[in-house]
Amino acid sequence: MKNKNELHIIEKKYDVHRLKVNEFYAWPILRQGIYFEIFNKKVSFNIKHRTRNKLQLLKNFFYGFHHFFKLKNYDFLFFNNADKRTIKKENKFYDGFFDAWADKVGQDKSLFIEWAINKHFPRKHTYSKNVISDLGFKLGCFVCSLFTTIKVEEFDIYKQISKEMNLKTDSKRLMIKRYAEIRFYRFIFRKIKPKLIFLISSFTKETIVIAAHLENIKVFEMQHGYIGDNHQFYKIQYDFGQLYYPDYLVSFGTREKNFTPKNFIFKNDQIIPVGSLYLENIKDSYSNETLENLTSKYNKVFCVSLQNIEEEKLLNWVCKQAERNGEWLFILKPRHVKRDYSKYTRLDNCVLILNNNIYEILKYSHYNITIYSTTAVEASIFNVKTLFYNLDNLSNKYFDVDSLNAALIEEGQAIHDEHLNTNEAELEPYFISGYYKNVEKTKLAY
Repeated sequence: MKNKNELHIIEKKYDVHRLKVNEFYAWPILRQGIYFEIFNKKVSFNIKHRTRNKLQLLKNFFYGFHHFFKLKNYDFLFFNNADKRTIKKENKFYDGFFDAWADKVGQDKSLFIEWAINKHFPRKHTYSKNVISDLGFKLGCFVCSLFTTIKVEEFDIYKQISKEMNLKTDSKRLMIKRYAEIRFYRFIFRKIKPKLIFLISSFTKETIVIAAHLENIKVFEMQHGYIGDNHQFYKIQYDFGQLYYPDYLVSFGTREKNFTPKNFIFKNDQIIPVGSLYLENIKDSYSNETLENLTSKYNKVFCVSLQNIEEEKLLNWVCKQAERNGEWLFILKPRHVKRDYSKYTRLDNCVLILNNNIYEILKYSHYNITIYSTTAVEASIFNVKTLFYNLDNLSNKYFDVDSLNAALIEEGQAIHDEHLNTNEAELEPYFISGYYKNVEKTKLAY
């Protein structure tokens, strides 16, 4: 990987390992907040997707609230997202990341602590037996922060970073918030005494990981996207110790295990290849007559994976490609619908599809266009080639394009045969199959 990421540059330049809050290294619990502030300023990207509707938030707060009164009944905690319930099983919404594991250890003994963008699925339509909103836990962390004081060592290091990066975040307030989260979750885990904790995105739940380890609880992280050899949250310059990182990574395949990057937060024996249930399910079982009829009318079908990042530049470029190539179909698929896309769909061969998710569309596509979405690796399971549109060099920054079934298109450059027909290297598949069997044979030591 040629390009260095912001956090890695900071960590090379500053002695961030000297920055401490009370007895903990501060950098591991600050770095994701710093990164997203830098990223937001650069590409106007906001990660706060949760609804701001007060009535809906109140309803969500009380979702599964009765579980608070019997927390000691649960041996296994799953920190999940409602939007990951993307599979129907027994006519209920099944969590493709966690429900197979909850079935393995026992749904009766499992509690799902669920984050929701808008709202949770009705209880009668939810496969997981015990689900509670995470908002009660968020409130607990907030209350705990009101009674939390901190002592910061080497704070001048943060001041230097903040000045160089023009950061606006109130760092002391952020440290109090993070330290309070550690205190609160440690209190909860001490009361519940869970045997294992499962989560997605450990870099946004680092305080949960720390609290779990302080109570001698092992943590399993489920891979949710591309990691590669230069991911800012999985490759580090300083080894802060196992306290700050999950014990195991449940991966999509063997790539990271066989080619473990230097300074990776997981060692080879901590990586458990299992696969992706959702992608496996789409590949093997999904069909859609409407998509089949639409795509069959065109010589080539391009799925455009939007990310709420530099969308206007990407969409204007896509419209030019559609205008030049009437026999090509471009399907626009936004991550979250936050704008009117009508001016980009005036041509018959440039359409917006909202009723199908990105993977259902990819199954009926020949190519995947993205700036740097994880669909770049996920598309490979459907034998779909990725075309990176390298805006602001973001594609090169986050992906090793040469190691993927992909081509790089520089900003403003038209799609041509070289992009479409680049010889595909013999690559090890990013995903392994047999998800349920792989879960079943995994030994969970606790």
